[in-house]
Amino acid sequence: GSALLMLPHATARGISFIDALFTSTSAVCVTGLAVLDTAKDFTFLGQVIILFLIQAGGIGILTFTNLFGLLFRGEKSFKDIIFLTDLISAGNLRTTFRSLAKIVIFVFGVEAIGAFFIYLASPDTDLFFAIFHAVSAFCNAGFSTLSNSLYEPGFRYNYALQIIIAGLMIAGGIGYNVFFNIFSVVRFRLRRMLHAFTDLVDKPARPLVKWDINTTLVWRTTLILLFSGWILFLVFEYDNTLAEHSLWGKIVGAFFGSVTPRTAGFNAVDMTALLNPTVMIYLLLMWIGASPGSTGGGIKTTTFAIATLNLLNQIRGKDQLVFKWQAISNTVVSRVTTIISLSLIALGLSTTIIIS
Repeated sequence: GSALLMLPHATARGISFIDALFTSTSAVCVTGLAVLDTAKDFTFLGQVIILFLIQAGGIGILTFTNLFGLLFRGEKSFKDIIFLTDLISAGNLRTTFRSLAKIVIFVFGVEAIGAFFIYLASPDTDLFFAIFHAVSAFCNAGFSTLSNSLYEPGFRYNYALQIIIAGLMIAGGIGYNVFFNIFSVVRFRLRRMLHAFTDLVDKPARPLVKWDINTTLVWRTTLILLFSGWILFLVFEYDNTLAEHSLWGKIVGAFFGSVTPRTAGFNAVDMTALLNPTVMIYLLLMWIGASPGSTGGGIKTTTFAIATLNLLNQIRGKDQLVFKWQAISNTVVSRVTTIISLSLIALGLSTTIIIS
C-alpha cells in the first residue's frame, strides 16, 4: 500500500514514505486517521488505491487471502481450516469455505446497495463518491473524499446522506455471523409458517433454528450503546455543535454522532468544539468498538457485555454466569478479562509514549 501511494500519479505533490505508510496502515486497519487531505493531496488513482486498501482491511486480511488462496490454489492445511472455522464461526469444516464466500458476497452486496442510495441522496456528486463512501462507511474506515468529512459545507445539512452512512456503519459493525444467523432463523420460521398453511412448501428438514447467544448479545448491546450515545449526545450538544440545526437535524446529528465513534471515524459536526462530557462518551464508545466478525475494531460489544454481566453477577453474589438460560464458562470470562486488561495496558503505554 505504501509503495502504491508513492507512485508519481497517486498524489498531487508527492508524498513521503512515513506519510504513505501511515495512510496505508490507517486504511488497511480501517481507523480513518489521516495526515493528508484525501480530497486534495491524492489524485483519483491515489483515492482508488486507498479504497482498495480499505476494502481489503474491511473484509479481513485472513478472509481475503484464504478465500483467494482457495480459489487459485485449491487446497489448505488442516490447521488453517480449523483456524478459519473458529475465526468466522462457520460451525464445522464442511461449511467453512462456503461461509467465506457468503461473507464476500454479503459485503459487496451491502456496499452496492449503500452506494446506490448515497448516489440518490447526493445528486451533485459522481458515482465514485458514492462507491468510496459506501465502502468506507461499511468498513468503518472513516476516510472521505471531502476535506472536512460530512461537515463539509453543502453536506452537513444532508440528513438523508447521514442516515445512509450511519446505516452502513451499523451494518458493517454488527458482524457477518449475526446477519447469517438472523437470515437462517427468518428463513426457517417463514418456511414453517408457509408449511402450516399450504402443502406446496415442504416442512423444514433442519431441526429448530434459533437465535444463538452471540446474536442476542450483539443486538442488545448495540441497541443500548446506540440509544445511550444518541440521547447523551443530543443532551450535551443540543446548544453547542448542534445549535445551528433544526430539530430534525439535531436528532439525526445526535444519532450520527452516536454511531460514528464505534470505530467509524466520520464526523458531521465540528469535532474541536465538542464538550468534555461528549469527548468522554466518545472515548468509551471508541474503546468498546464494534462486534466480533465485523469490519470494526475495539474490544468488541460481546466482550463489554459479558464483562458487565459478570460484574452484575458478582454484585449479586452468584458464582455461575448465566445468560438466556445458557451458562457462560469461566474460560470465556477469563478471556474477556484478559482482552480488557491488555487493551487498557496498550492504551496506557501508547498514551504515555505519545505525550512524552
